[in-house]
Amino acid sequence: MPGQPVKLFASRAERYPEPDGADIVQGGARTLLAAIPLIGGSITEALSMVLAPAVVRRRDEWFRELGDALDRLEQKVEGFKVEEIADNEPFITAVIQATRAATATHRPEKRAMLRNALLNSALGRGPAEELQEFFFASLDALSLNHIRILKFYWKGIAELSKAGKWNPVSLNYALTNYAGAIGELYPDMRGQEDYLLCLMTDLKSRGFSTVSRPADGFPQGQVITNAGIQFLQFILDPTG
Repeated sequence: MPGQPVKLFASRAERYPEPDGADIVQGGARTLLAAIPLIGGSITEALSMVLAPAVVRRRDEWFRELGDALDRLEQKVEGFKVEEIADNEPFITAVIQATRAATATHRPEKRAMLRNALLNSALGRGPAEELQEFFFASLDALSLNHIRILKFYWKGIAELSKAGKWNPVSLNYALTNYAGAIGELYPDMRGQEDYLLCLMTDLKSRGFSTVSRPADGFPQGQVITNAGIQFLQFILDPTG
């Protein structure tokens, strides 16, 4: 409601009341007026009436999800209290950073990763403060396919072995480079060497890996860096 402060960790009963009829009518009237020439509407006003509610909806949904996740964490982790992190300035900075990223995406998978990262931060399981900020910025910038490729670097050989597609004794000669190996585990990535090059280059530039070309020979030992492993651990569900 207009003028009410946002409560990040309010009780379930207090969380984000839905707009009442007056809010909806007022919003609809402003939109109609903005659409009539010479009555005071501008394209900016019209767009704000169309887009602002959607942005607010995303933000509110995100805070509901985060609040519920913190409630569950409090129930599962002995000694953890939500009230104790409300005055934790680095955590509040992390919440603001994650909220910007969560509002900017419609992908539930990325929102889940952002939420997991905040839970790990709340539990004190995250990296040092500045590295944590870098991880949140990276999660905002990277796509879901970036994360898939990074996970492949981490545990791809194990996943290929589990699927019966890799045996160090009896080699699968189709898996001579990273493009072939990634395509074997993720069929939708087959034949997309140019796109893979972009993904792999981005991951190396962030210091998460040491390999950058789909044509590079596979395997090359551990190509994920310690920072890459830390990043993946940071976005995993701490209660899982």
